[in-house]
Amino acid sequence: MRNGLNITGVSETVHELRDHPEEAIADFAVAAPVEAAHPDGGIRTEALTLRSGTIRVARDFRIDQGELGAVPSYGADRAPTPYESALAALGSCVLITKVNGYTARGVTLGSLRMTVTAGLALDAAGRPAAGAALRDLAWHCELDCDAPPDTVESISRLVTAFSPNHRVFLDESAIELVATVHRPDGGSTEVTVPWEPRDAPAASTAPVRAEVVWENGSEATYRTELTLDGVRHRSGPLVVDQAKQMLGIDKGPNSQEILLSALCGELTTLVREETRGLGLSDVRLRAGGRLDTRGMLNVDRDISSSFHDLRVRLSARGDTPADELRAALGRAMSRATVPATLRRSGPVDVRLTRPDGAGFSHRSTTARAEAIRDEVTRRQRAAA
Repeated sequence: MRNGLNITGVSETVHELRDHPEEAIADFAVAAPVEAAHPDGGIRTEALTLRSGTIRVARDFRIDQGELGAVPSYGADRAPTPYESALAALGSCVLITKVNGYTARGVTLGSLRMTVTAGLALDAAGRPAAGAALRDLAWHCELDCDAPPDTVESISRLVTAFSPNHRVFLDESAIELVATVHRPDGGSTEVTVPWEPRDAPAASTAPVRAEVVWENGSEATYRTELTLDGVRHRSGPLVVDQAKQMLGIDKGPNSQEILLSALCGELTTLVREETRGLGLSDVRLRAGGRLDTRGMLNVDRDISSSFHDLRVRLSARGDTPADELRAALGRAMSRATVPATLRRSGPVDVRLTRPDGAGFSHRSTTARAEAIRDEVTRRQRAAA
């Protein structure tokens, strides 16, 4: 046991995944009702059962998402907006990937803190600019440990290739939206919704920030901050952890569930606005995504190490014509910031510092991350 993690079984896991690839798949999902607002304002999402290989893992976490229009003007305690939660999901995934990396190298950590920053494009009315991705995405790692500098830099670069949430922000990620409406005659209508981010011009930019602090093992706490008109609005601390089947102790939702909650929370507000008047009832959104451990451990070079297969499912009752439903949901999706950010391929600026002031920085891109995976694959084959 080191850093609160027991990873002695990792090598056995690699062999098991080669023989039983179905055990490598983990499907995460969260859901939210579209019609019912949370009593305290904002959106309450719920983590659903995790499907990890051939087992089902019950999840009992509610993840609240604040609405930008409901942010208190005086900076009171509140739920993070989906934009802040998205950054927390990135920072917490990078953090646990680093903890795993140092633990595997036999390095004991003193402290580890991640700060993720970005800019939220706003229109002239102060709302998120329709379909504009988060800007200037960057993370800063503050690390205290006794590992030599080359080990620290090596692990930091490996993280940019194998952290699933770093890759989903880095790479171009498809997001599928499908709606199923149950008609009064007992039948149902299913529509696949094509969408493109609107990428509307911005009148201003609001700084967004998430800070994630490692506690022990896979557990961390995060705080977020959104600055509007010069006023800082903070949230947290909130807990992030892994399921017991993933080396955690189940103290909170994991980073993939937080990202899906951000996606689901933002879309819930926009779907509510765009489907008003269509006569729908029992409207519910579900967002899902997949991890494949074979990609994360480089068991198979051809399998993605990213959090992938992102999908949004809407279910409702009504008799809305398919064309009207498709158009309304397409408008909602094209206005959203989180899907626009995940859909585009963009760089992430990475920086690391240590207590003595040493450190390094680089720009992470998809091409560089893939080159790192190629190099790891060459070393694995040479050592086999």
